[in-house]
Amino acid sequence: MNANLTITDLSKRYGSTVALDGVNLTFQPAIHGLFGRNGAGKSTLLGVIANRLLPDGGAVELDGANVRENESAQSRIYLVNETLPFLLGARISTIFKREERYYGGFDWPFSARMLAAFGIEPGRAYGHLSLGQRMIVRLVAALCVPTDVLLLDEPVLGLDAVNRDLFYRFLLESYGERPRIIVISTHIIDEIAHIVERAAIIDRGRIIEAFDAESVTSRATVLTGESACVGSFVEDCGLQVISRETMGRLAAVIVRGPVEAADLPSGIAANALGLQDYVIRVTSGAVGPDMPDISDHQEAGAAGAVSSSKGE
Repeated sequence: MNANLTITDLSKRYGSTVALDGVNLTFQPAIHGLFGRNGAGKSTLLGVIANRLLPDGGAVELDGANVRENESAQSRIYLVNETLPFLLGARISTIFKREERYYGGFDWPFSARMLAAFGIEPGRAYGHLSLGQRMIVRLVAALCVPTDVLLLDEPVLGLDAVNRDLFYRFLLESYGERPRIIVISTHIIDEIAHIVERAAIIDRGRIIEAFDAESVTSRATVLTGESACVGSFVEDCGLQVISRETMGRLAAVIVRGPVEAADLPSGIAANALGLQDYVIRVTSGAVGPDMPDISDHQEAGAAGAVSSSKGE
């Protein structure tokens, strides 16, 4: 199904703090990255989409239908975050059967293959697993239910490097078999840069950029060289500065857009930014004294306080 998830003028406050401030986004089948600093509003946005948080304004629509208090729409959306909706005493196989009943299907062969690869027995009780293994079980369930929207909030939290790589491989395999909307919110951007097709950056509750991830190398350039020389070049060319760092007589200035090597004067070098560095630079210093830094853990906790009894 060619699902379309539309977010329009979405707003959410926690007391005097604005968590979402007129967010507008459209998601279509692809692997999307949602990036931003702690407290930027990532977890709040995903919680509202999944109907675990009630917005103060705006709407979330899936194929034109508002997802709020809409069981049909919600059965097509699956959120994985750090909250623990599964019963600790339930066996993994029992948990998967519950998900199958609610979401109308379950890929049992794929789940068996994933559990075996991660070294987890399906007959074990969920509560007997380590925190990392519990996250793996939630991720396995997420990849095996037939939903059209999969929201992954810090999905590799607690996973070691080997298991993180294994999960990314299974995620790509799952998407290849059944393309759908997958939104990944994570701080480990470098690890998923090669699988993300679209990127959105949220800052102080606002979407500041949304773009094709492969275009990131043309979105900003690092100019390094003698400070006065770099400064003069930037000013003469009318380049928009994103950030500036000085180290003695040397400077590293990040400007928006590409800069052709042929245009550079002697003594200045130019390099493109990768996705993680770009996100860091455009959100650097975004959380200041006028905007309290709500951690993602606090956001997730608030989401859990009003969560529904549905699966992840």
